[in-house]
Amino acid sequence: MPDLHLIISPPEPGDWYGRLDVLETLEAAGWTADDDMPLSILRHPSGAVWAVTNESDDSGLDCPNGTVIEFPGSTPTVVIVAACLAATHPTP
Repeated sequence: MPDLHLIISPPEPGDWYGRLDVLETLEAAGWTADDDMPLSILRHPSGAVWAVTNESDDSGLDCPNGTVIEFPGSTPTVVIVAACLAATHPTP
């Protein structure tokens, strides 16, 4: 039986590349990419974690207080970013 080689080419412009819009915005706000999945998982020093969960652009946010929020792929970038930023600030 011959060896199987898997080749994954980078996507062309306009192809699926996760929620790169959210990823870049959160990185600019101090979130850091996960070592194992840098284009899918971001972590904040507060303990919050945001991750793309599938190729439909669904994503989720694990908040430091234990709350988990799921975002359908159609969720606007601004909504996801606002929720992620809010999760990193302690409530008064």
